Amino acid sequence: MALKLLALLALALLLTCLALLNFSLGFLLGVTLVPPAAAVRPGGNRLPLAVLLVLTTPGLSLFLAVLLERELLEAPAGLGEAWQRFLGVLGQGLLQEHLHGAHLSPLLALGAYPCWLLLWNVLWWK
Repeated sequence: MALKLLALLALALLLTCLALLNFSLGFLLGVTLVPPAAAVRPGGNRLPLAVLLVLTTPGLSLFLAVLLERELLEAPAGLGEAWQRFLGVLGQGLLQEHLHGAHLSPLLALGAYPCWLLLWNVLWWK
């Protein structure tokens, strides 16, 4: 339970700092990461929680957001086109970081993935 506490504190710190920089991004990340973080516990039935954690991986969340964006524009994309758009979004984030000094994407990755990995460790703790 101490590991879960550490993961929740790191997630709360990440979301608080992110909300100060970009509220909408902090809100969307909070909506996708907080419910699985609250539901994860060591022991019990692990398979549904493992599927939930995999579905809320930051990378998969971004890919699903690309699919949802195309669906809302009423121009559904196939998996190939969605994958290309996903890679384009990642490329744009890297380009903005290098050209404009927008360090939000790398800092977000440095904060979100460790929280997700800590939650994954809590789930599979023996």
